[in-house]
Amino acid sequence: MTSSADTSAKSNVGATPWRTVGTCGAAELAKARWETINLVQWLARIANSYGSDDSPERRTELEFDAANAAFVTRPFARNISLGLRLPGLEMQFLEDGKPAPHIFDPQERPASQVEAWILVELLHRGIDREKFSKRLPYAMADLMSGDEPQHLPQSCQDGLEELAAWFQNAAAVLDAAAHAAGADQARSVCLPQTLALVCVSGPRSNRTDFGFLPGADDKPEPFFYADAAAAGGNRRILEASKLLAAADPAAAALAFLRSAAG
Repeated sequence: MTSSADTSAKSNVGATPWRTVGTCGAAELAKARWETINLVQWLARIANSYGSDDSPERRTELEFDAANAAFVTRPFARNISLGLRLPGLEMQFLEDGKPAPHIFDPQERPASQVEAWILVELLHRGIDREKFSKRLPYAMADLMSGDEPQHLPQSCQDGLEELAAWFQNAAAVLDAAAHAAGADQARSVCLPQTLALVCVSGPRSNRTDFGFLPGADDKPEPFFYADAAAAGGNRRILEASKLLAAADPAAAALAFLRSAAG
């Protein structure tokens, strides 16, 4: 897939990549975020139904594949996983890490058809469909359900392309920040209830105290955040509008995370 935001710049700090962002309106980005968070919940439902981790919070964490701008469940059953790729929001099962032939395009499809596709794909793989549940281990308001309304990702493609660029930028910055803090084996994971992107590291997948959010109801613009113990547990944030005013946004984001979480 190609994107209008494919132009990249290299940060002077650790050559952290940075894709062009900030060209999309707030309403378009909010629509893209709403479409994404609704579809991401299907990955969370799969993870919650078939994941092996005892903690629901850990079980529903999704890996973020920055190279492909894709959210992916951890493997389950016979090394099967389910992915959702930006900016098109297509869903696809993976077998041993390799994409399976059937791709689900959500355009003009309601939630009931997403569920039906998932159940058919599970059946084809001999996975017990009775274990699949739409229940989530956290509260989510106003999620799409039933036959109406339909998903319309094509109506907010500019927003979805910008969202993909933000997530890829954030993954690169968080990885650099985690390594600067001495974390080993750092990787990006997404918390599906908010779309927050955080780094985890080490054999026990410890979370860092900083992350990225593509916006929220009370803070519509994307922002990096740090939960600094040194500041009494208060959260500090760096909004997109301030970040993009910097000559080198990647360096500014990295400097913010290193100082705020220090």
